[in-house]
Formats: sequence, structure tokens, C-alpha cells
Amino acid sequence: MTTLILLAGGIGKRANLGIPKQYYTLEGKMIIEHTLENISGVREIDSIVLVSNPDFIEIAEELRQTYPKISRIALGGATRNESLLNGFIEVKETEKKVIVHDAVRPFTPRWIFERIISELDEKDVVTTVNPITGNLIELDGEKVKRIYDRSKYVMGEAPTGYRYNALKKTLELAVNGGYLNTIPHDILLAMMAGFEVHTLNCNCFNLKITFKEDMEIAKALIRVMREGR
Repeated sequence: MTTLILLAGGIGKRANLGIPKQYYTLEGKMIIEHTLENISGVREIDSIVLVSNPDFIEIAEELRQTYPKISRIALGGATRNESLLNGFIEVKETEKKVIVHDAVRPFTPRWIFERIISELDEKDVVTTVNPITGNLIELDGEKVKRIYDRSKYVMGEAPTGYRYNALKKTLELAVNGGYLNTIPHDILLAMMAGFEVHTLNCNCFNLKITFKEDMEIAKALIRVMREGR
């Protein structure tokens, strides 16, 4: 059995839209709705814990009525990791696998979820990556300081999959150690907990809608996908 924790607790400062970007409407539906439609179609995902921005809890409840796989709703925290903890608390202890995904990634190919769920049969933690296609540059102010060999690096993305007990241990150690909110990402927490984090190379379009400019890209893609149906 697999539960997906959908992180939708952010405030979306960088997009500067006036509302959290996951609730922004694109082509007649909120971004989070496009994401929920996509992940609800993954047969291997049995349930979804929706971690909501506290100011949008009523919308979260409405979404729960529309998307039957949403089994629980949790409140977003002050940080991404705190939101993840709040979501994990709502996952049943009998669960085997947990997937963590961003509400603002509506285009993640479904095979990514399927593959990660499968790989969790043998691995504790699996995260999605994409190759870096441009130059990887270190800056000194506004000047180029150093260019790195991009073949040694990848772009970290989502989703990330955990065996239930691996995520449980990861979060417990972070809370008890007092560093849950000082470490920027959960896969770093997992590494600090002693787990090897394996990667799945997506090598695909996996847009995380972050800036206003991303909205136009997303609109165009949604139109193309509809026309192709």
C-alpha cells in the first residue's frame, strides 16, 4: 500500500500572484487540481494526504470531495519539512511506502511514480533527478567565479519515495535532534539519518511552477495536452 503526501502549504512568494500559486487558476482549474488529476490516475497510489495552506483549508475540504483518493488533510507548517511532518502524522502506521510530491508539479509523468514505488521494494529512499543541461556556474557577486563539470551534478526534483519506516526514522531523528526546520530538504534529513538516497533519472519535462513566467508555459502545455486527447 502506498500513500502520497501532497505538499500544498506554501505561500508562493516568488510567484508574486497575491495568492499561493498552487491555488492559482490555469485554464479553468487551480494548479493543485491539475496535479491531483494527474496523481489520482496512478493506480499504485492508494491514498493522498493533502497538506494545505491553513488559510485555504476550506478549499482543501472541497478538493477532498472531488478527488476520492484524498483520505486526510493536514495543515502546512512554517517550513517544507514541518509540512512534511504534519502530513506524515496522518499516514496510517500500517502503510508500506510513502511518496512526497509538490502540488505545483502538475506534469510529472505517471511512470515516475510507478517506478519509484516499484524501486521501494528494494530501497529505502528514491528521489527524482534531471540532468543539468546548461553550465553550472559559481558566482562571485555578479561575476563568474568558477564553472563546474555538470556531468557530476543533477537537478533535484520531485517526487521522492520512502519506505514508511525510513521516513518515520528520518523525521523522528530530525525532531529529537532539533534540526527539522534548519535543514532545507527532507532528503538531507534522510542522509543524516543514515539512509542512502538513490536517484531515478527522469530525463523528462517535470516543471515546478515557481515564477509568473512559468504560468504561461503551463498554460500552453495544458492546451496542447487537451488537444491531443
